[in-house]
Amino acid sequence: MLQRSPVTIAALRLALGSLLLATLSIGSTPAAANAESDRHKRERSETVARGEYLVGLLGCGRCHTEGYLTGTEATGPLLAGSTIGIAWSGFEGAAERPGLVFARNLTPDPETGLGGWREADIVRAMRTGVSKDGHQHLPVMPSANYAMLDLDDLRAIAAYLKSLPPVVRAIPGRTEPGTEPLHPYVRFGVYRFDPDGSVSERPLP
Repeated sequence: MLQRSPVTIAALRLALGSLLLATLSIGSTPAAANAESDRHKRERSETVARGEYLVGLLGCGRCHTEGYLTGTEATGPLLAGSTIGIAWSGFEGAAERPGLVFARNLTPDPETGLGGWREADIVRAMRTGVSKDGHQHLPVMPSANYAMLDLDDLRAIAAYLKSLPPVVRAIPGRTEPGTEPLHPYVRFGVYRFDPDGSVSERPLP
């Protein structure tokens, strides 16, 4: 009867162990790690490019870039906010003192922009209108429209905004009705012009 040599069995076990270790280590070689890193960078680049496309399509820069709100060319850095206010309270005639809101700096500057925001914070603000600090944005920001976007599209927008060069640019805060305007402003809405020359705000249906 053929007897197995202890030495032969030990050598076989050693060979099998070496083969297993070699197989497991294939996925952790520098070449494999570099390939994985390149794939991640490529996917990230594609996501950011998608976000840039969507930001342009949605017209975010038309409010969040200085100058565009008044129909001129941009006079400030892209998406770094606007010091031209948007009236959010009811129309009161030529002597009105409306409440104003300003389109904020969307670049990732930590002090004046979105530098302290996670991508998840940006997605939540777009979908729900709730800011990072928990306050509700005014309807001037069309969150109800943005909520119709796919989650992947919202994440792409957030990734693009986080990829922008940080711009240090402080933007005025929201003001309440009755406050003396310190900045030029525009008003969006639908108005009814009566024959007597009066103007009133027409509520949307």
